[in-house]
Amino acid sequence: MLNGTSVKPFLKWAGGKAQLLNELAKLCPNNIRKYYEPFLGGGALFFFLGPKNYLLSDNNPELINLYKCVADHPREIVRNLETMKNEESYFYNIRNKNFFELDKIYAAARTIYLNRTCFNGLYRVNKKGHFNVPYGKYKNPNIVQKEKILIASRLLSSRKIKLMDFREIEKIKFSKDDFIFFDPPYVPAGGYADFKRYTQKQFTYDDHLELAEIFTKLATNKLRLILTNSDTHFVRTLYKRHKIITVESKRLINIKSDKRKSRDVIIYANI
Repeated sequence: MLNGTSVKPFLKWAGGKAQLLNELAKLCPNNIRKYYEPFLGGGALFFFLGPKNYLLSDNNPELINLYKCVADHPREIVRNLETMKNEESYFYNIRNKNFFELDKIYAAARTIYLNRTCFNGLYRVNKKGHFNVPYGKYKNPNIVQKEKILIASRLLSSRKIKLMDFREIEKIKFSKDDFIFFDPPYVPAGGYADFKRYTQKQFTYDDHLELAEIFTKLATNKLRLILTNSDTHFVRTLYKRHKIITVESKRLINIKSDKRKSRDVIIYANI
């Protein structure tokens, strides 16, 4: 929130928390000394809560570059977006550019452009780390989003945004009033679910095992934690010693609209 008003995310994000915000908000503690989010994604809960003291992190370099640039150069990003076209050939020309060879501000604008014009707003890369989601063929996508970007910039500080693997969260010295929100790539619930190639390395079942171990260690240390994932037997087994609630949700990434309905779980400790 900013001046009592919730800030809206400027990215569409598969697995984004907009649909779960009401349930998450009920669980979030009021007295948060510092907010941590190791899987930043679209940042829906962060923007909803609007904490002043925070550390936002992710292991996706393109995403972290975007948030840092929105924090420091929002108007330059908007100016770049205003020049970009919703045309298929133009889209593929932009998509084929190598993120690592681009100016950081242009790269940030490119990330937003691709997010708004690609199929379903997915973020997926191939084994070489290149964005590979096809053109979305939308008639009039909201590419520029000037107000959202400028308002989000007021909440963001590049000093509080870090390129970091989730495992590094264990190295942090927490205080008792800190709060950590984990929103990892979801365990596939079945069917056409290969949208977990979020970075060059897939988020594997072993990664989920490690994450569950970290969650349990932090919970044992009385830290306040919330984690979201798909409602699967595997997830419920991993977190069986913690409190779990089930929430109906809608997947944005399934090709068949009649199969987008699903169930998520919200797992929490010391709240």
